[in-house]
Amino acid sequence: MRAKPDRGAAVRPFWLLRSRAQAGTLAATGLVVVVVAFLASVMAGLALRSPDAAVRATLAEEPAAVTSLALQATASSDAEAQDAAVRSVIGSRFRGAPMDVDAVSFVPSAAVSGGGSALLLVSDRALEDRVRFVSGRAPGAGEAAVDAAFARAHTLKAGDALTFRAASGPVRVTVSGVWRPRDAAAPAWLGVTSGIGATDGRVIADRRVADAAGDGITAQWTLAPDAGRLTAAQLPRLHQGLTTVRDALSEDAVAGSSPFSATGGAAATATAMQRSVLALQAVIPVPLAVLAVCSVIALVLLVQLLAAARRVETRLLRSRGVTVPALALATAAESGVVAIAAVVVGSGVAQAVLSLLVGPPSGVLDVLLPPLLVLAAAVGTATLTVAVSARSITDAPGAVEAGRGRTVVSGGLTVLAVIAAGVTLWRFVAFGPAAGGTAVDPAGVVAPAAVLCAIALLGLLLFGPASAAVERVAGRGRGVAGVLPARQVGRGVALFAGPVALIVLAVGAITFAAGYAGTFGGFLRDSALLVNGAAVRVDLGVGGSPRGAEDVSGAESLSHASGVTASSPAIVDDGTVGDTDVTVVAADAARLPALVPVGGYLLDTQRLASRVAVKDALAGPRVTGTVNATVALTASAGAAEVTGATLWFANTAGEVVPVSAAPSAAGAVGIRVPSGGSWRLVAADVAVASVTDGAANVEVRVAGLPSAAASWALAPAAFGSAGTFRAVAPLGATAAYLDGNASVRFLPKASAAAVPVAITGALAADDALELGQRIELSGPIGSLSAVVSDIVPALPGTSSERAVFADLPALGEQLLHTTPSVTRASAVLLTGDDTDAIAGAARASAGPDAVVSTASGAFVSRFLSGAVISTWLGAAGCALLAVAAITAAIAAALRRRRGEVIVLRAVGLSGRQQAGARRLEVVGVSVAAGVFGLLGGVVVVLLVGNTLARLSVVTAPATLSVRGTVDPVGMAVGLVALGAAVAVAVWGYGSAVRRQAADTAYREETR
Repeated sequence: MRAKPDRGAAVRPFWLLRSRAQAGTLAATGLVVVVVAFLASVMAGLALRSPDAAVRATLAEEPAAVTSLALQATASSDAEAQDAAVRSVIGSRFRGAPMDVDAVSFVPSAAVSGGGSALLLVSDRALEDRVRFVSGRAPGAGEAAVDAAFARAHTLKAGDALTFRAASGPVRVTVSGVWRPRDAAAPAWLGVTSGIGATDGRVIADRRVADAAGDGITAQWTLAPDAGRLTAAQLPRLHQGLTTVRDALSEDAVAGSSPFSATGGAAATATAMQRSVLALQAVIPVPLAVLAVCSVIALVLLVQLLAAARRVETRLLRSRGVTVPALALATAAESGVVAIAAVVVGSGVAQAVLSLLVGPPSGVLDVLLPPLLVLAAAVGTATLTVAVSARSITDAPGAVEAGRGRTVVSGGLTVLAVIAAGVTLWRFVAFGPAAGGTAVDPAGVVAPAAVLCAIALLGLLLFGPASAAVERVAGRGRGVAGVLPARQVGRGVALFAGPVALIVLAVGAITFAAGYAGTFGGFLRDSALLVNGAAVRVDLGVGGSPRGAEDVSGAESLSHASGVTASSPAIVDDGTVGDTDVTVVAADAARLPALVPVGGYLLDTQRLASRVAVKDALAGPRVTGTVNATVALTASAGAAEVTGATLWFANTAGEVVPVSAAPSAAGAVGIRVPSGGSWRLVAADVAVASVTDGAANVEVRVAGLPSAAASWALAPAAFGSAGTFRAVAPLGATAAYLDGNASVRFLPKASAAAVPVAITGALAADDALELGQRIELSGPIGSLSAVVSDIVPALPGTSSERAVFADLPALGEQLLHTTPSVTRASAVLLTGDDTDAIAGAARASAGPDAVVSTASGAFVSRFLSGAVISTWLGAAGCALLAVAAITAAIAAALRRRRGEVIVLRAVGLSGRQQAGARRLEVVGVSVAAGVFGLLGGVVVVLLVGNTLARLSVVTAPATLSVRGTVDPVGMAVGLVALGAAVAVAVWGYGSAVRRQAADTAYREETR
């Protein structure tokens, strides 16, 4: 009995041979899937993985002042129980967010015999591990170790004696050594830096010395997120803990007997990081969505090309009983094999790239989800397209394919797409891409992609009528050079529909990427420069008032550093206007346009400078060497004496410092002018005291000053002594009665009755302030009268929405008239061509507690660079898919219109003419689609570009406006690359047509 043949064994080789026959088309499909899998995996990885890397880089690279939180309270007598209670509360508040906690106890200010004060740190093992000794050793009982700044200020070394001036009596210790912090930038030193609170430096001593030398001990715990373990997913828990831990500690009786205070910007930084992650997740879906649409269209075109090549096979198989489900199953298996191999290659390369860019994956989601979605899309698209194609076994073309119809997409579908785009755009404009500012709004975030896709569908809807119109116009001419391409395009809209849609989407994606990158980059650059106050900013970590020439900021010396084009000392401090807390910024207004060269759409620095600068502020004679003067003091009854004299000098940047000296018995005094730079003499103080129980009719006169100071008059409000001394003549003052100490100040007449200031719009709205209105500005800088000269959206040197800006020379002059001292510059602003070199010079020149920051926008770039990369990757992917679609359309045209070549040649058209006509078809369609895509991209950028850029730059004040710009280089490269690829495809198309025309052995010729 003969065995029956194995039909399955016979069929399986057939399907394999069938696939081998179309290996080229399958390989092209596989390459498309490789590209899509690579791009999708990279963009998804940037969205899911880069936030962790950005969070850790921020915590590692930003200064402790903005990443840590210092909590202070009165130290308990039971230090161990208090520390345990505090750490317990911290642990409960930050459960799920890894934190490092450092503790220190200190006396904020311990007076030192001979003048000055020290920040007295209580010695413990952890503190000693954070310092290194330059000389000597750690302190023992009755000893103290001083830091280098305190040792320099008091000329101390190991073995010297140091005496604290306490209320209960002197506390004497022996200096055991001189130390420096191992890492001055470590979070543990936040709030206990050298010179804080106007102290001379830091001293380490045991608890007994601290109790005796100070008025009370403060305990501090510094909280710093663990930069090696914190992830973006833990940011909400971190933020919640940072905003609630102080109140929780204050409510714990064991943790502290007094309410806790907090310093440090950790909570604000956590908020900014959350917003940055949200912005990243709001931008990346745009290129992903456009790429997904382009991928599906490109895959459909390739599968249609494959189905057209197998049309005869499919008809034969259907006639032999093979069902549509069987064909779909075979297609699914075939496409699955190709797609799996392509997805493995594409996603594998993507993971290697991501590992180099942002590190290893944090989970399986970003590794498996993108390739699985690409695989499903590839197999599903191929299966569905083949199933639809196989349902018809006739060769009769449809109306569109035959040239009788001119619509490739229904009007209803286009209307639905436009409505959907309108709804998503409304969500985007009304609520933004983030729902409530805490999560991405799925409907709003896809608005840019939805609008672009609706524009592409609208282009397809207009493609048929437009091509028909062009055909009619071209048909009026003579010859075939113009009419033939127009007629073939008009009657072959189905062939060009896919390439048209993809070119529109590709050019639109390139335009959107260039618009977003340009707007984001420009706004980040300008806003970072505005917030920083200059290209480089040095926060000196000092405050209070200057005590001598050594307390200058160093701005004058740094102005001579290589590459520096503008510099200014600055004051950045807190203050109040009425009941509103504000940030006060003061700098040399005349140098503001050079310091902050931002676009006028953000801040018109020229106008601001002209409105707040005060001409001839801090006027005075220019002096060098030594200034000599004579102070004469007389009294009609009793006796008084001159106890000191102080001259105030101002440099060209408006920084004011005092230099004091004791007069001789004859009243002569000689004071050395500070070195470095040009100085002007701007004020003179005389300190007097009654020798007896009182002195009557005391008169003070100063002589010998430079002649330009001869007309100087008394400043009655400088020392709050308007009722004690009154002016009697230039450089003269008298008091009817003097009992105790008093001071008088002589200086030129004030340049302005009130300091002109600029305020932000938010402050003006809160306090109903108007131009020309007088305000009282109070704070550590002192109290002074100011007049509102300008109202602007934001001010340089701060991100605060409620801020005041004043000209530093004008501020110094006003303070000299109304307060005993001026405010010391706390920062230096520098601008130049080479920011890195300037920052390096500033770090070398500034003290160890100084923080140097640049207007690089590094914080935002860490998080949002992935978004910019993704938009360009999405645009590049769409461009590649558009080229693939054009290539597929060309291949289909070469097969479908093979017989046309013979007919046209028979009527007299050469191969060269036919090639030119075919090329003109593709070029015309591509250019038209490109122009439509460019217009669509511009529309999308105008609708959503500024909002996305504003959302991305979280460090900019919310009051700033955004100006839309385009990255010209990126856009030019993208369009030129796309055009070059299309040109290559068109050239190949023409060459293939010429070869067909030269082939006289084609079966249609010999049939």
